[in-house]
Amino acid sequence: MEEVKKLIYSMLTENTGTHFLDSGGENGRGWQKNKTKSIEDFENEEEEVYQIDAKYKEIYRTVSVFHYLTNNLEIDEICQHFNSLQNAFNNWDADANVYGVSFQAFEYLQNNFDIEVQGSWNTYNGESDLSQILQGANITINDDDYILIQVHNGADARGGYTDAKLLKMDEDLIHEYLNEWKESSEIEEDIKEGYINTFNDYWNENKTYTNEEALSILELN
Repeated sequence: MEEVKKLIYSMLTENTGTHFLDSGGENGRGWQKNKTKSIEDFENEEEEVYQIDAKYKEIYRTVSVFHYLTNNLEIDEICQHFNSLQNAFNNWDADANVYGVSFQAFEYLQNNFDIEVQGSWNTYNGESDLSQILQGANITINDDDYILIQVHNGADARGGYTDAKLLKMDEDLIHEYLNEWKESSEIEEDIKEGYINTFNDYWNENKTYTNEEALSILELN
């Protein structure tokens, strides 16, 4: 678990560059914000945060990418060697339906194992509550489930991704209980049942609401 946490932390703080035409300004990119945090800061942050916009009676959910990726993933010897090749070779030339993977790292998998790329994905293209965009591909290696993951550390979704890293999944799950996306109806039901007790104000980070206040603001009574 500690090895996974260190890897994810290194990805969250990986410098993916800047461009004068992107929307990151001086320090608005993911890696610039994350580099001010220690791994302990990420460990201590809430797994999920709920914000209420009292004016428009809306609720927003944000899931910590750090917690999402460090709950149920593993690093075995295959991952270690693949990731070391990723660190050594600075190219994304793999001849496969994957992104952010070097020719040498993918060749290592092809030459030594029975592999199948199940499909690539980007969380930006669907419903997601994650604090940062993830891109990757699901892959089987000798019939075991693995996942290639890139973290978006830039300003705009089209660029600014980290090199891909390989991690092993347990039973095709990234996280055992924290969903990447939750329907608004599910959130409202959780509030009614009293499962969520603290809410932040969408416009003022120093202001919070109780469960009773949230029920009143969102007119769920």
